[in-house]
Amino acid sequence: MSPARPRVLLAAAAVALAACGDDGATPADAAIDGPTRPFVRPTPVAVPLSATGPDQLQAAVAGPAGSVYAAGFAAAGPAAPRFVVVVKLTAAGALDPTFGGGDGVATTTLDFRGDNGEVTLAVEPGGALVVAATVAHAGDPDDHDVAVARLTADGAVDRGFGDGGVRVLDLTTATDDNGVRAGPDAARGLAIDPTRGAIYVLALSRAAGTLAGEPRTDTDVTVVKLGRDGAIDAGFGGGDGRFTYDVQLVTESARGIAVRPDGSVLVSGYANTPALGSAQPLLLALDPTGALVPGFGTGGVVYQGVLARQAEVYNLARQGQTDQGVTCGYGRQAGDQNDWLSLRFDLTTGARDPSWGGQPHGAVLIDPTGAMIGDNCYGAFALPAGRTLLVGSAGPVNVPALQAGFAVLTPTGQLDPWFDPGVHVYDLAAGGLDQFWGAAVSGDHAIVVGYAAVGAVQTEAGNDDAYALVVPLP
Repeated sequence: MSPARPRVLLAAAAVALAACGDDGATPADAAIDGPTRPFVRPTPVAVPLSATGPDQLQAAVAGPAGSVYAAGFAAAGPAAPRFVVVVKLTAAGALDPTFGGGDGVATTTLDFRGDNGEVTLAVEPGGALVVAATVAHAGDPDDHDVAVARLTADGAVDRGFGDGGVRVLDLTTATDDNGVRAGPDAARGLAIDPTRGAIYVLALSRAAGTLAGEPRTDTDVTVVKLGRDGAIDAGFGGGDGRFTYDVQLVTESARGIAVRPDGSVLVSGYANTPALGSAQPLLLALDPTGALVPGFGTGGVVYQGVLARQAEVYNLARQGQTDQGVTCGYGRQAGDQNDWLSLRFDLTTGARDPSWGGQPHGAVLIDPTGAMIGDNCYGAFALPAGRTLLVGSAGPVNVPALQAGFAVLTPTGQLDPWFDPGVHVYDLAAGGLDQFWGAAVSGDHAIVVGYAAVGAVQTEAGNDDAYALVVPLP
């Protein structure tokens, strides 16, 4: 399908910004490399993980020789367990038979019980793969925990990690809230310190304590530090290996985590508090001991209003060797339809770049279809020469059909004209809930992963299917 031409919208400057994010100097951007070949719009490739059951890919990391590793889940049938899988894709987006069980797929023992964005993947400097996912609590299937597993570079379980290859993190116990289990743990991200080997797990966990005499049901940002053997690092955070952060007794959404060269850890997400009145960006900076970094934002925290109605931040991508981070997400200044949203922050100070994209206060809004139907951006990934790849979906989540999409921004935040017109959307399955979630750069291309979904009801005739898209780079 050829969509209407996308639009980049101006975000009106009618909202007061927190001082810590509005006065940072704009750093020089890297120059864009001249194109060495013409852009050819890529075609999505189905990744056959299950013939009759649902399967999805949600995360990706670079592999050798132009390949990528991707993680998601696959089920043998519509109602069968959804086991977490890690796959290896060739430079053409096909399953690599040298990985896993000879079909390119390594199936773990993790019975996935999460939702979108709750299977995450990271690669260690030596090539080992670490995957985290939301799983059922051993004694209560309605409660959830976070499980972390490590695989060798060829897809075998590393039984020297955790307990036989898996470390289960039972962070909190969900509680009943009007007959619904509220506040279960959820996996949201992974980051590995390439120098020190530490593994950082980003999660959500139910807030401690009570509110109005009842157990709290809201969730907090949680970071757990593991050693390379999967043991919890008790010296991190509050002495139990974890750091938690709560904003005004509301639910925070943790969405991205990264390790800077100095060993500090950045967390991105958003929160909706009475102070701001809508979902707005939340960034945290931690040192390797799990303490907030004083020089970042205000006491290690950036929480500020950007757009009056909504401004959600998912993950962020570090631009090349600079100390600038480009975020993805979605939001709006007015009305009831979200657009893709990108911001840029100084990763040392937390200051937001008001010149990003040449738009008011540096809020770059993209309407992928040009039809103002509401859109959601889920991932930002660094490309060579300072470019940034954004992935997500076009169309609000409550409609019967979504399109998967990607966009590329220049080093200064405009749609990159080489990828004419800079943003592309796809019908992976006619009338499906199509979404891209993960991506990785490998060689002269990036491979984007996602899925065509049919909604909550899965059948043999209609179920979720994994897809990959090989995007050429200049």
